[in-house]
Amino acid sequence: MAKKNKMKPRELREAQKKARQLKAAEINNNAAPAIAAMPAAQVIAPAAEKKKSSVKAAGMKSILVSENKMYITSFGKGNSAVLEYEVDNNDYNQTQLSSDGSSNIELRGVNEVNITFSSKHGFESGVEINTSNPTHRSGESSPVRGDMLGLKSELEKRFFGKTFDDNIHIQLIYNILDIEKILAVYVTNIVYALNNMLGVKGSESYDDFMGYLSAQNTYYIFTHPDKSNLSDKVKGNIKKSLSKFNDLLKTKRLGYFGLEEPKTKDKRVSEAYKKRVYHMLAIVGQIRQSVFHDKSNELDEYLYSFIDIIDSEYRDTLDYLVDERFDSINKGFVQGNKVNISLLIDMMKGYEADDIIRLYYDFIVLKSQKNLGFSIKKLREKMLDEYGFRFKDKQYDSVRSKMYKLMDFLLFCNYYRNDVVAGEALVRKLRFSMTDDEKEGIYADEAEKLWGKFRNDFENIADHMNGDVIKELGKADMDFDEKILDSEKKNASDLLYFSKMIYMLTYFLDGKEINDLLTTLISKFDNIKEFLKIMKSSAVDVECELTAGYKLFNDSQRITNELFIVKNIASMRKPAASAKLTMFRDALTILGIDDKITDDRISEILKLKEKGKGIHGLRNFITNNVIESSRFVYLIKYANAQKIREVAENEKVVMFVLGGIPDTQIERYYKSCVEFPDMNSPLEAKRSELARMIKNIRFDDFKNVKQQAKGRENVAKERAKAVIGLYLTVMYLLVKNLVNVNARYVIAIHCLERDFGLYKEIIPELASKNLKNDYRILSQTLCELCDKSPNLFLKKNERLRKCVEVDINNADSSMTRKYRNCIAHLTVVRELKEYIGDIRTVDSYFSIYHYVMQRCITKREDDTKQEEKIKYEDDLLKNHGYTKDFVKALNSPFGYNIPRFKNLSIEQLFDRNEYLTEK
Repeated sequence: MAKKNKMKPRELREAQKKARQLKAAEINNNAAPAIAAMPAAQVIAPAAEKKKSSVKAAGMKSILVSENKMYITSFGKGNSAVLEYEVDNNDYNQTQLSSDGSSNIELRGVNEVNITFSSKHGFESGVEINTSNPTHRSGESSPVRGDMLGLKSELEKRFFGKTFDDNIHIQLIYNILDIEKILAVYVTNIVYALNNMLGVKGSESYDDFMGYLSAQNTYYIFTHPDKSNLSDKVKGNIKKSLSKFNDLLKTKRLGYFGLEEPKTKDKRVSEAYKKRVYHMLAIVGQIRQSVFHDKSNELDEYLYSFIDIIDSEYRDTLDYLVDERFDSINKGFVQGNKVNISLLIDMMKGYEADDIIRLYYDFIVLKSQKNLGFSIKKLREKMLDEYGFRFKDKQYDSVRSKMYKLMDFLLFCNYYRNDVVAGEALVRKLRFSMTDDEKEGIYADEAEKLWGKFRNDFENIADHMNGDVIKELGKADMDFDEKILDSEKKNASDLLYFSKMIYMLTYFLDGKEINDLLTTLISKFDNIKEFLKIMKSSAVDVECELTAGYKLFNDSQRITNELFIVKNIASMRKPAASAKLTMFRDALTILGIDDKITDDRISEILKLKEKGKGIHGLRNFITNNVIESSRFVYLIKYANAQKIREVAENEKVVMFVLGGIPDTQIERYYKSCVEFPDMNSPLEAKRSELARMIKNIRFDDFKNVKQQAKGRENVAKERAKAVIGLYLTVMYLLVKNLVNVNARYVIAIHCLERDFGLYKEIIPELASKNLKNDYRILSQTLCELCDKSPNLFLKKNERLRKCVEVDINNADSSMTRKYRNCIAHLTVVRELKEYIGDIRTVDSYFSIYHYVMQRCITKREDDTKQEEKIKYEDDLLKNHGYTKDFVKALNSPFGYNIPRFKNLSIEQLFDRNEYLTEK
């Protein structure tokens, strides 16, 4: 028998790494999640993969355990849960709780190990499906599984005041914890962006003025600290923050968030604006304190209660912001939309005019179509792709947005008012689908049905898409009174202050961030609402009295509805006009002009002070293609224009980012950016040429572009637009992905702070410890406790516990404290330009992040004597790449949670789906 060739451990690791890279390359080629660490492999696209489990697709939502009972739920309408069965955990006798009309699944059998059921609708209807019985836990006295961290009981006491022998309360709690995680990320990023707007000083020192802002102080105390009873230290910190606050106002960079100081000589108006801005920043600072530090014992500072306890002037500001937005939407709604409303009244003969106006308000403002559970837009697109291709003709280009909006409204009314049952059936079908391909097929089938029903209506809409008709309707008077919308219109009094506070946060976010934040919050509050409903049901009837700091969640149903409204009215704000000169400076700097250029020189180049026809072509070109680009705004919020330009000169880095952009997109960029493109050249050559163009981009390349160009000049203008768009996209992807990587570590720190507070309640050895003194103390103490530890990750795995102990010993308190601060202040993004040029191989955002982070950790401060070298410093400088053991040492504070520690420390385990690509 032939001997097997044994690989050495190092060879085995390298082979495994290569296999993972090939797999990643395959994923990159087919799904393009922007890992871009290696050349894309040429492979055949795999069959569509299952997106969800067969259990979920068949309609089972959850299995809840309470003492000796098990409750099985199914998906009802929307995200609602239908209580289907009660099962006795002793003899597995089952009782059906749902009615025949509401039931979605049929329970076929339950034993110690498995639960067997079948779907009554959709997915493999009638086919038996097995799922594991969650009460099957060998060697455990309770049917309820304990958590690996050993914190279930402490969490239940914190949120409900007592412990429970069920898995219902802890699932509700986890949804609340998820809310805190996402707020920790977004508020950290907002605080960094606001600090960054102050500009980077020559010393590169970091002044976190937001860190000293507190909603515990009124605006008067903030502006007159000496007249307060605060300590001298606190007064000094407030004075520093006040100075920075005034500096921030002077930069005009708050204009990037749409905040604009009124142009008035009335000091009261100006002071009222400053007061509102202070309130906004102080609330952001207070939320940051709440989610980054364990404030569970301080009700006036806790996330869900402080806004109702602090001075009323803060709530007045939230009212002002929300009412201002509603007023801008509501004012003259009928007159502002009279063309579309007139067309709809003419076409929708079965509706009263007043009813159409109310429905249109619902559609445009409240956007109820987004709550249907499926996409109206996708249905319309399927209809036009398959049957209505003529509506895509160029003749409709100028009115396409209006035409599509009217088509979507008709489809909305069909499901919202006329055929609710059909909408519910479509939602059910989509829920039972297993893959994207199946979903596409369901939309196609529904589109076919709709086409026969709406073909004539769509033809009618298209016939009205005539410039003369629209012009005449625009001139016509409407006889309808705005008061008919009084019952529909919203104002600040309709929202709880928590919802208003979330709306306020959206001032500092872009469109994608707003959507991600609100979608997550809505989902979590909706889940909490369902858990509370089940807990209060007569069948389950378990105690669900929340403690004082969490009473807000009793209103989860209302908050879910309010956050839908917030999501629909919030949007990325246009930069304020008063900030234009600052924006032009940033725009010219990012295009290669030195940032020390004077205001007069900017005005001269762009002719800002000159008047006349046809002389502002360059100004308008810069405005349209740089300032109004959301990617430019993002870069200014999170980076520095001068440094972005310098980073773009690193061809190796640019090539890495371009490697994450799909090949088809690269082809388009190459064709539109290169003056004489060779479309037959290899993709690598095309990427190389684009990287060279980005590296060499200069303002002089664009200063002669004519905005009103024709012929060859227009071709040159379009090429210049494409080059700027590519440049901003590449730098946006670089910065955004690093911000996303940092977010994973922000969550880890948030969890560390929270878990330390929980463990202190049950581990006497931690009672006198302070996490700020040594961030390793929790992991270190739990490792030392060994078999006495409530933490099962460390208790049950001696090998991994010893590995964590090694990593703890390889770090020190100073190193981990600096690491924590660098994460909290996004130092990697700030210092990117200083160190990225030293990396030998750029093959992942993880490696970029940790190399720059490790250089920041080992950086010697000018004002301190650091005689001893930090461990790993020589390897870092010698290898020009991050050191793996250094990553583990820095992450040792997270070692008490083994899965998180490994995922954050080992590149191959780090979630590459966090990365972005350009699609």
